[in-house]
Amino acid sequence: MSIKIRVRGKVRGGVAEIKALMKHPMESGRRMNKKTGKPYPAKYIDVVEVLLNGTKVIEGEWSGAVSANPYMAVKVKANKGDEVVIKAHDNTGATGEAKLKLK
Repeated sequence: MSIKIRVRGKVRGGVAEIKALMKHPMESGRRMNKKTGKPYPAKYIDVVEVLLNGTKVIEGEWSGAVSANPYMAVKVKANKGDEVVIKAHDNTGATGEAKLKLK
């Protein structure tokens, strides 16, 4: 399974606000299945990276404590026409990537 990412961004005054919505269940591994009595297996995003023109500007380490379908917003110094790439990786090996040209 891949992580689906929707990204938007806009530059104002030399600063870009980048918003991303990631479709992912973010299961901590502690919630129990009521029918079987066993926990659901852990499945959560553990690394998120934001690259600006190929250079990593932000790297975040997440855990199972983040809610399902997480939303993030960051601000970085950027110009119109710059390329933003958001990458996500989860604890099971699934990955996702989204690209955006800033306007």
